[in-house]
Amino acid sequence: MTDGHQAGLVCGFGDVAAGIAAVAWDLGEPGALLLSEGDARPATFGIEEGGDAAALSITAGQTSIEATLAPRAAEVALEDGPVATVCTAEVRSEGGTETIECFGQICRWSANPLQGAGIFRQIAVQSGEDSAVVAVARGEPSATGHGEERTGGGLIRGEDATPFEESLISTQYDSAGDPTRIGLELWPVDADQTSRAAATRVSGSLIGGVRTGGTWAGLFRCHTDGVEGLGSYLLWRA
Repeated sequence: MTDGHQAGLVCGFGDVAAGIAAVAWDLGEPGALLLSEGDARPATFGIEEGGDAAALSITAGQTSIEATLAPRAAEVALEDGPVATVCTAEVRSEGGTETIECFGQICRWSANPLQGAGIFRQIAVQSGEDSAVVAVARGEPSATGHGEERTGGGLIRGEDATPFEESLISTQYDSAGDPTRIGLELWPVDADQTSRAAATRVSGSLIGGVRTGGTWAGLFRCHTDGVEGLGSYLLWRA
């Protein structure tokens, strides 16, 4: 796994059916979200990287969860985006002996993606046993919506990544401006855009979210072309 300098990090794990999930980030200011027993809470995190796996610890109040994120395949660099890794996560309570094996992911940036931005989004969605959809969007300080943001991403499957030529992101918000539903329509390079089947489509409904400073993070129950999985959504506004 990457040992060099990184200017941005988003990682997470979870199992919708088991009701345990987390997302953690450091984009100049660290934060985390822990979902357990149906409750989403702000958290702190620590991560140790080295060798073939990353050890991630998440703490919210009196609850601490430890996860070992082991790559399923090699890291994949996404154009205009992060270096992404699909992982197997072994999750356990601190000091516990029982583990849950579930989906995990790590995204890293060599340059801070928030630099000069007015808005930034990162979405990672489990789309199969060893695959994930990753989408990012960045808007200038004057941007007023999705249509004015530069987007990118790809479908990661094993050691391969299918880049998206066009990534359409839609978000529904509550009265406080926090996301409640998300939709993605992702078109691979050279896709026949007259055929709806050529695009990868993702829909997601919120399980729980938290706000920390200028960052909102949420976990979503997602469907990607009929496959159910966990999704995380990080939204930063200047």
